[in-house]
Amino acid sequence: MTTPKWKANQGRLTPAELAEVAVMADLAVLVTVLARLTPFSGLTIVFGAIPFALLGMRNRLRASLTAFFVAVILVFLLAGFNAATQVLVMASFGTVVGRGFAEGWSRARLFSTALFIGWSLVASLTVAFLWVFEGLREVNLEAVRVNWQGIANGLRWFRLGPIVDPMDRLIEWAIEYWYISAPVFQFWISILLTTLIIQIGRPVIDRVQRAFGIRPEPAPQVQAMAADLRRHPGTLTLVVGPNGSGKTTLLRAIADVADDRGLPGGTAVVGQRPESQVIGIRVLDDLAWGLTPEPTEEAMRTALTQVGLAGFEERETGGLSGGELQRLALAAAILREPAVLLSDESTAMIDPAGRDVVVATLRRLAERGVAVVHVSHVENERAIADRVIEL
Repeated sequence: MTTPKWKANQGRLTPAELAEVAVMADLAVLVTVLARLTPFSGLTIVFGAIPFALLGMRNRLRASLTAFFVAVILVFLLAGFNAATQVLVMASFGTVVGRGFAEGWSRARLFSTALFIGWSLVASLTVAFLWVFEGLREVNLEAVRVNWQGIANGLRWFRLGPIVDPMDRLIEWAIEYWYISAPVFQFWISILLTTLIIQIGRPVIDRVQRAFGIRPEPAPQVQAMAADLRRHPGTLTLVVGPNGSGKTTLLRAIADVADDRGLPGGTAVVGQRPESQVIGIRVLDDLAWGLTPEPTEEAMRTALTQVGLAGFEERETGGLSGGELQRLALAAAILREPAVLLSDESTAMIDPAGRDVVVATLRRLAERGVAVVHVSHVENERAIADRVIEL
């Protein structure tokens, strides 16, 4: 088995991790905000926990913490304090459940660990917060009293007064001794919440785990080819074959072997669909994204010139054509000065003029010492290759 990302990665979050953090935090925010429009806001916590479970399964704890801080700030600004506390619950329970799935914990261990960590964290922070902010505590406790009075009036209307009287005393006791009743109430809610997250979220989490989780050890041929690329820099390898022959699968397998994917001086990947790789609003923003230290404007202009995009620095990426986006993705890869560049049919979606620019750039990169693997279905691109693999 290969080492999971959350065990293998050290130091700062990688660009790939940051992208996952952004997507999962946005999903949690969306679920929380939409919950304010429904009468089932409590149940939506279960669905909001699933993005954090996916992060906990695939990434380091710092990725989940980053997603939590992003989500809680956005939710607080959009929907207020109570909604922000829901994000805390989502992140606490979801992250533990996801980590348990990745580790292969038994159901009993998964349930007990998620319950203990989630409940103790949420309960302690709730008590501490209400203790410090007395005004907010009074408002929330009064809201509990008013809500119960409304329920009690309804019960009396149905001639259930004998139930109301002892409940009145219980509610008043709970309000007076809120620092005891709040954790007890949250404990029982936590049991229900943990059960629902595991039951409802398990099909989604299982599917993602099979698709993107801990993968089996790559085939020896793939490992040998990945190692060969390092031993033979400055070589352009062309992978050809009919549709369905496994060209893209081979390239992805090589990328999965690389521990330095997306890092400066490591392995860069340029895909067939550039819109999935372009993130920044401006061209310069996209080129600089994920790079530390940030490249100089001169270096970014040079990379753009190499791919035929001179003068595009201030252009908005949303207004670029497919071919221009593809060349922008290639320029971003060039800025990382990769040792290995994997091009997955990067010339398939662009016009002939743009294709010529991309092909020439790949050839120049090989001549400068980069090991390039280019997947293509264009027959005349064989002319640029040092060697050809036919599938």
